[in-house]
Amino acid sequence: MWFLRTGVLLWLLSTVAIGTVSAAPPPARPETGKGVLLVKNSLAHDNAGGGSFVVIYREPGIGRIGELRVASLPALAGVVKTPPGVLALAVTATKGEWLRVHYDDAGRSGWLEPRRTWTYLTWEEYLRGKTARLLRGLRKEFYLARSGPDGSAPELPPLTPERSMRILDVDGDRARVLVDLSVMAWLRWRDPDGRLLITVE
Repeated sequence: MWFLRTGVLLWLLSTVAIGTVSAAPPPARPETGKGVLLVKNSLAHDNAGGGSFVVIYREPGIGRIGELRVASLPALAGVVKTPPGVLALAVTATKGEWLRVHYDDAGRSGWLEPRRTWTYLTWEEYLRGKTARLLRGLRKEFYLARSGPDGSAPELPPLTPERSMRILDVDGDRARVLVDLSVMAWLRWRDPDGRLLITVE
C-alpha cells in the first residue's frame, strides 16, 4: 500500500513538473526605441542566399563587434508588417547618421551606418496614416480608449484586437486613431516600458 501511494505521488509530481516545463512563457513584446529602420535585405549580395551583411560597432565607427547578416538581426516581424525583402528594426538611439539597434535576441545592441537604400523614420513619422490593431493578451488598461490624449480624459468603450484603426497622429506614447472609420479616440500605442501594444499593418 505504501508503494502504491508513493508511486501515485511521484506520478502526480512528474506530471506537474512536465506541465510546468512545457508551458512556455508568451513571447516578449518588442521594445520600440526611438524609431524604425526599414532595411532592404538583398539576397543578391550573398551566394548562400542569406542576404546582405552589416558591420556592427560598440560606438559609431569604433570597436567593431562583427559583420552580421542583416536577416539575423531581430526584426519587428511579428508586429510591423513590411513588403517582402524589407525588415523593420527598432532603433534605440541615434548619433548623426549612425543608428543603434539590437543585434541579437538577448537585447545586446550596437551601432550601424545605414545604407542609402535604407530608411530611418521616427515612430511618429512611421505610424502616421498606418492601419493598426491592438495586440492580444494585454492588460485590461491598454484596451481603454479615451476622448483626449490625457490619461484622465473621459473613457470611451474599450477596444478589442479585432477592431481596425487608422492612426491619425502620435503624441508621445499615445495615438489619435479613427476606429472602424467612425469613432475618434486616443489610446496608448506603447506601454510605460516602451514596448509595443499594437501591430501595424
